[in-house]
Amino acid sequence: MDQGFTLLELLIVSSLIAISLAMSMPSLRNSIVGDQLATGSRKVISLITSSRSKAIRDHEAQLIFFDSSEQTLWYQQAGGTDEGTDEGTDEGTDEGTDEGTDETTVKHHSITLPTGIRIDAIKQANGGSEQDPMKDGLWVSKQGYMDKTIIRLTDSKNKSITLLISPFLLNIEATDGSVNFD
Repeated sequence: MDQGFTLLELLIVSSLIAISLAMSMPSLRNSIVGDQLATGSRKVISLITSSRSKAIRDHEAQLIFFDSSEQTLWYQQAGGTDEGTDEGTDEGTDEGTDEGTDETTVKHHSITLPTGIRIDAIKQANGGSEQDPMKDGLWVSKQGYMDKTIIRLTDSKNKSITLLISPFLLNIEATDGSVNFD
């Protein structure tokens, strides 16, 4: 009894596999590229949820910052680091070592957005015109409360996802496209 496959059977099976791979590559490529926007929004949601949980757990206010040149977000304790960056003249030597420690902390609580994904806008419902959340950061109270905030992420094809952060609830709503405050 001879068992095995003939050369013809192997060629037919390998050609069917090649044809099915060739047909599935465009849709696979689209799902990988399109998924970058969803990945970026999941990372942002995770960072915000983590900062709110840390604020509640440690009973210390947190600030969430965004660096547009590096496309990174991070959070840190609201007290010392904000003063250290704004008022480095009178306590420069003492704050210098603390800032080094805070940079280490920042690296542990930071995310980098996927390639091609950017944050177009961060808007707060109650933020005054003098406060820019893109530069000044988002405030998380020690109870985990935040102002009602909208964060819009956009990819290279101008598709966008908007994250709506509710003030008192820990859930964050993600919707396709742009959303404004009610």
